[in-house]
Amino acid sequence: MLTWWEGIYDQVFVALHPFYRIRKAKTLASLAGKEFYEDVLPYDDRPENFSDMIKSRGEAVSWAAVHQAVAPDLPRGKVYLAIWLLACIGYQDRAGIDLQKRLTAYCKENRLYLPEDDGLTAILEPVVQEFLSCFGCAQVTAWDEFRHHSDTVTPSVFRKAEPCYLLTQSITSAAVWGLHLPDPGILMTWSLDGTEAIIAMTNKALQMARPEDFFEGWYADEGTYADVFNPSGFLPRDQ
Repeated sequence: MLTWWEGIYDQVFVALHPFYRIRKAKTLASLAGKEFYEDVLPYDDRPENFSDMIKSRGEAVSWAAVHQAVAPDLPRGKVYLAIWLLACIGYQDRAGIDLQKRLTAYCKENRLYLPEDDGLTAILEPVVQEFLSCFGCAQVTAWDEFRHHSDTVTPSVFRKAEPCYLLTQSITSAAVWGLHLPDPGILMTWSLDGTEAIIAMTNKALQMARPEDFFEGWYADEGTYADVFNPSGFLPRDQ
């Protein structure tokens, strides 16, 4: 990715979509621990306003915390590969099905949803708003998946108090798949079956705000490709 954006952006940050759980709408003082959260709903049972529920009552849980709880003896790359594949595809031999079953059991026990894939996830909208507000921008361009449609919006549309922002004219998913702020130079992109945002930034932008202060993740190095969780040898590479 650094080679792809060389001369345009100076750093690229991989920002993970977090695990999350949803606080109960009416909580009693007697509730504690897991009882404070809603049970995980199967996909077919989720209401139409589910994304708004996530945005207003969701609580993020980091990949690092799940890694430490489920498999602290295993390297990050192995655990994160298993999480990504579980969230996007399901059980895969190459991820270690036993490990994936342990992750599934932990999520069920703790009422955790896996990280959401594809476009900007509801749990991150308020974080994106906080991040963009650091740059003093009045407007940002929001793009759909294939860049056929865009809207110019204020970062305030992503605030926690607002409903989830959708690009309703999109020909595919109505989620945001790209955010562009040409000055000071920030591009946030999402991809199909991705559980992360890729944030490309100029040095000028980095002097104003650091993505690691807002998102869980890491900076890309020379060996980081767009399929960030795959081992570098998984696919033939040009470089």
